[in-house]
Amino acid sequence: MLEGLAFLRTRQVLLMTFVVDLVAMVFAMPRALFPALAEQVYGGGAQTAGLLYSALAAGALGGALFSGWFRRVHRHGVAVVVAIGVQLLRVLSLSGLFVAVALTYTGGLQGTGDTKSPLYISIVSQIVVPLGTCFFIKQFGTLDPIDIWIAILLGHAFRCGLSVLRFNEGKWRRIVVDIDSKART
Repeated sequence: MLEGLAFLRTRQVLLMTFVVDLVAMVFAMPRALFPALAEQVYGGGAQTAGLLYSALAAGALGGALFSGWFRRVHRHGVAVVVAIGVQLLRVLSLSGLFVAVALTYTGGLQGTGDTKSPLYISIVSQIVVPLGTCFFIKQFGTLDPIDIWIAILLGHAFRCGLSVLRFNEGKWRRIVVDIDSKART
């Protein structure tokens, strides 16, 4: 233990990380709020407060029991990046289906001369839906990478749905594209 403290004295950044974490854990521990949370948020009483108190110990026990494999990972940053990448690929695998269908129908609309509808659909699905979803999530909690990817997935699903709906309305059948022969020469 003394060797560890001596090492920390030589690494000021690491020492401050530990100090900040210690301060956060001591002063920001929500134990004092558990009775109020139990009653007002969860609608319970003493039993619910007891569950909240015991959740800390249960989480510590779970971490102790299931984190042994983590010692075998020597490059933790790489492990985190790989885990986030795998998470992204899972979302993209579903998102790709929505994009493929949407682009098929959007291409059909544009090919018949309906260029406004795909433009409006793109604005809604690529800007309004993802940003609105992220804003909504941020208002009620933290915005994690998975939340951003799900917001993008929702945008792709909206694009797919709106493109299919617009195409199936059949209004593209009445669009006349007049290409003046004089403009060619």
